[in-house]
Amino acid sequence: MTKTVLFWRHGQTDFNVAGRFQGQTDVPLNDTGRAQAKQAARLLAEFGPGLIVCSDLSRASETADSLAAFVDVEPVRDERLREASFGEWEGSTRAEVAETWPDELAEWASGADVAPPGGESRSRSGRRAADAIIEIVRSADAETIAIVAHGAVLRGAAEILVEMNGTGRLGVLGNCGHGEFVFTGTNWVLRSWGASSR
Repeated sequence: MTKTVLFWRHGQTDFNVAGRFQGQTDVPLNDTGRAQAKQAARLLAEFGPGLIVCSDLSRASETADSLAAFVDVEPVRDERLREASFGEWEGSTRAEVAETWPDELAEWASGADVAPPGGESRSRSGRRAADAIIEIVRSADAETIAIVAHGAVLRGAAEILVEMNGTGRLGVLGNCGHGEFVFTGTNWVLRSWGASSR
């Protein structure tokens, strides 16, 4: 059975506004993020998802709950969909990180597949999320599935699924931006990326 799979990034947080690395720190949505989630949920509800699976971090869970309210489907929380861990960088801006780890930040920012101190590399976090999504989609009876998670892991997983192999060719979804895939049973086809309700 061909399935439609939606990748949906959570709404805005105060860390997003301040340009801070969030990673697996449980930062909630701010008021703007809640409004974004409700607006985007109205659009995504038109796809009629029969399954919603989200990261267990509150910013993704609350975003998923806004969609659930429209389609009457209880979201499933899955810790495998958490954002990439940025380790010791979490809570800091790039400028602050550069003060302590200038060489490490420069290498990471260049696109090299390196991990922040105490964190995950892009390939590791992308593979974690991609493996989870493959398992979720293959085992689901639903024809349309919404995956609600975070910018870095959604991009990393998407590039793996369409065999870009974590090249960074896809941009990071904006807050409450989404991508649409078709899974044929053997292949992943990217229909759109970066769509927004705003």
